[in-house]
Amino acid sequence: MKQLLLLLLWLPLAAWAKPQLELEIRLDPQTRQFEATASLDDKAGLRAFRLGRDFEIVALKLDGRPAESRRWRDGTPLPAGTRKLEIAYRATLPPTPTLDHRQVLGQRGGTAGSEGSFLPAAAGWYPDTGELFSYRVTLSLPAGQKGLVPGDLREESDSSKGYRAVFDFPHPADGIDLMAGPYVVSERSLTLDKRTLRIRTWFHAELKDFAQPYLDDSARYLERYSKLIGAYPFGMFSIVSSPTPTGYGMPSLTYLGREVIRLPFIRATSLGHEVLHNWWGNGVYPDWQSGNWSEGLTTFLADYAYKEDEGADAAREMRMGWLRDYAAVPPGEDFALKDFTSRHHGIASIIGYNKAAMVFLMLRDRIGRAAFERGLRLLWERKQFQTASWADLEAAFSEAAGQSQAAFFRQWVMQAGAPPFAGADPDFRVWRRVDPQVFPPILREVFVAPRASVVVADAELQPTAQALAQRVLDAKSAPVGASLPPSGPILIFGLEATIDAWLARHGLPVRPLSQRGTAQVWAGRDAKNRPYVVVAARDAAALAALQRGLPHYGRQSWLVFEGARAADKGVWPPLRD
Repeated sequence: MKQLLLLLLWLPLAAWAKPQLELEIRLDPQTRQFEATASLDDKAGLRAFRLGRDFEIVALKLDGRPAESRRWRDGTPLPAGTRKLEIAYRATLPPTPTLDHRQVLGQRGGTAGSEGSFLPAAAGWYPDTGELFSYRVTLSLPAGQKGLVPGDLREESDSSKGYRAVFDFPHPADGIDLMAGPYVVSERSLTLDKRTLRIRTWFHAELKDFAQPYLDDSARYLERYSKLIGAYPFGMFSIVSSPTPTGYGMPSLTYLGREVIRLPFIRATSLGHEVLHNWWGNGVYPDWQSGNWSEGLTTFLADYAYKEDEGADAAREMRMGWLRDYAAVPPGEDFALKDFTSRHHGIASIIGYNKAAMVFLMLRDRIGRAAFERGLRLLWERKQFQTASWADLEAAFSEAAGQSQAAFFRQWVMQAGAPPFAGADPDFRVWRRVDPQVFPPILREVFVAPRASVVVADAELQPTAQALAQRVLDAKSAPVGASLPPSGPILIFGLEATIDAWLARHGLPVRPLSQRGTAQVWAGRDAKNRPYVVVAARDAAALAALQRGLPHYGRQSWLVFEGARAADKGVWPPLRD
């Protein structure tokens, strides 16, 4: 009996036994010089490691013995029985670039600058064994700079000699992201489950007035989700400002663009979404091989839940918006939830976020709110800091409901498209294809179309129009011409002074907006019911000003711009019930 008890006590520890990484980082954002020493230990034996090619190895030891660095850095198997790796390396990082929101999603390399430095895990800035690991990071920066990595802050000092902090992440982690900048730090505490949590903002100086509202709203979200799901898994939560328009959620923190932080709706929507990712995505990891369920579950429990808080009408409007977006997805471009991993274009977002959220709504409608919330808590209890697949979610919700949900998950997760639905659903609570003509035209019908064409009515707009089309269209290789193609969705650019005559000459409806602002944008459908979007601008400069803003307004039917600012917007009334 004693031996059995010892075995049972040992099993959880063995399951959590992972490589331990110790990092000491010295970063000078002004000169962009990066230096690091790392120690990687694994009593079970280290198989291999990778380090990004941008980092020069200065010294390498395996189990205390010097080793030839080039031989091992790219994942070549280490000598059998290797238990400790020690490495010193350095780099001159590229300068922090000026990026738009789409370019940020593709940023994989490390960058540095006095206004902000960012080393994502994908940059390969630390030796990576390719499996989950725990870590401790000591970060040193020059005076005037502060920085952090995900985890709990154990030590911190800030003086004229510089900044030094130690962060500990004792849980199994799948990567480390590092952020630094000229931050002003604000902090408040929150007591939950007899623990005191630290909540911090790491903001650029001009954002100091936003600190307290972000601290208070973060506390509210942490309390909400701790009660719904289970105890917050970290001792700290931070909101960090970025010089580029990022919107990342990482364990124990979120990294938001400094302009994003200023937006009035972020605290009411995106902040809660990122807080919740500490449970789903950064607390329980998706099994990428079987699909990413975390974005859909987070959308349902955050973005959609906040609409439910507003009232039935607001929630119904969001559900209708999901189905309106889905109506714009060509059947041949649809795919199953099990095949969604990340958002890289509009259609992926419609499936991986919207459809998945609706599936969780349908599951809650099917088994009841009490059983659904029991399922959330079961999943959290069983899979904390482990990977979970859709099958694991099915098991948790089946147990919570007291009956198998296999058929439901098979139908909605494993299969592409939407099954035939013959019942009346006036409340839009079932994922289905709705006749697009039921909904008014919106910009996204053209923006996500895989075979959209671009028409430039005025030659002087040609280069500017092509650049803007690249920003808004998923179809990056869309053909460009001066006249209407015979079929397919169309994105039309023209000057305010000539577009009305051009539309009449090509048999398209007249301008539905008054000629105001520096540019107008509107969606419509022609006599053959094919969607189109018209962008009418005062001149090439007014058109260029839409580069940053227009991609964010796909769910609108029309917009009026004053320079880069959307001065007015709206959705056309429903065409029919």
